[in-house]
Amino acid sequence: MIVNRFHPSQHSHLRLKLLTALTALDLGAAALLSLLLGGLMPGATWAVAALWLLATWTAWVVTRENRHALALDPYARAVTTPLLAAVLALGLAGLSHLALPPGEFLLLPLVWGMTMILARLALRRMTPPVLIGTSANASHSLPHHSRVHYVRLDAPREVTLREVDALLLDPSAPSCPEWLELVLHAQASGTPVWTPATLGEELHGRVALEHLHTGRMDQTNFDDTYAVLKRLFDIVAVLAALPVLLPLLLVVALLVALDAGRPVLFWQWRVGQHGRPFRIAKFRTMKRDSEKHGAAFAQAGDLRVTRLGGYLRKFRLDELPQFWNVLRGDMSIIGPRPEQQAFVEQFERELHLYPVRHWVKPGITGWAQVTHGYASGADETLEKLRYDLYYIKNFSFWMDARIVAKTLWTICTGFGAR
Repeated sequence: MIVNRFHPSQHSHLRLKLLTALTALDLGAAALLSLLLGGLMPGATWAVAALWLLATWTAWVVTRENRHALALDPYARAVTTPLLAAVLALGLAGLSHLALPPGEFLLLPLVWGMTMILARLALRRMTPPVLIGTSANASHSLPHHSRVHYVRLDAPREVTLREVDALLLDPSAPSCPEWLELVLHAQASGTPVWTPATLGEELHGRVALEHLHTGRMDQTNFDDTYAVLKRLFDIVAVLAALPVLLPLLLVVALLVALDAGRPVLFWQWRVGQHGRPFRIAKFRTMKRDSEKHGAAFAQAGDLRVTRLGGYLRKFRLDELPQFWNVLRGDMSIIGPRPEQQAFVEQFERELHLYPVRHWVKPGITGWAQVTHGYASGADETLEKLRYDLYYIKNFSFWMDARIVAKTLWTICTGFGAR
């Protein structure tokens, strides 16, 4: 939507109210956590301090990675709020002498947590749309999104950067010197400056392949520093989850054996990082010899899928044995889904940027998986490739955190199952 120039006072006032309400919720959560730990763990002051130090560090990492994104919270606020919460939590941790029954301590965080979730959902709906300033000559084919409004800035010299959340620089449109000067001021002051292509990526979470060139991508120095920390996290997360994973694996294995007989596991060669092949493990969800005529995509209502297999695939329970591949180092918890060798050879011939997927380790879950779902052909694979490249371009802790949150929703809803 393109709107006319406006006075931003009401806009800013509403945002201030929203930020104040969210800060109050965050501080209230800090108070509740400190009371909870103080009641259940007398002398838990150091535990509270450690938790909120971790929260502050996490906020700093997240905002550092995402400081140029279209976000509601300013960079500084996301760090200062956990600090204020830490001070409040440490002050209330001394109230451990409160003699509340354990049941009340368990009920309080549940009630408060539900209140916070509902309040944040309501506040998000009330959040004003992001305002992006464009030049008077900007193209009319701007990326569309319900939460984005465009403002045509006919007189750039009269504009203050506080009136907009970001600027849009359209390379295909002629620009006057005053507009370019405003863009330079925006870059110097930290105001995001987007092109239609990069803005479209941020709004829709996928890369526009038509704006990329194979040679330019091949010459990119991919920074895999985060991959070292990611590998450490994978190992710790799998080992920590073993007390839950092992009983769940046994239960699912028993159900598969009762439903479709043995073998319970299905082993298949897939292509991993840098094109290296490895054997992937899955719970068997299809009838025996279902691929004796060669590899084939799973379709909606596929007759090869067993009765139980449909439910396992819907809630991604067939992927559980792949945590073994994560421990071996073949896979990561998060990354592009690994494909069969036959499909990889086909897609590398048809999709010139397909090999870029192999810059990182494949994962049990990934951005394309939780955003698009399964692919059933070359066209859908091309669409998934857009999401995979977006993940690789934004390879970071923050990106993985988003995928974890969306994966939990996918497991609960069965999104994209085949």
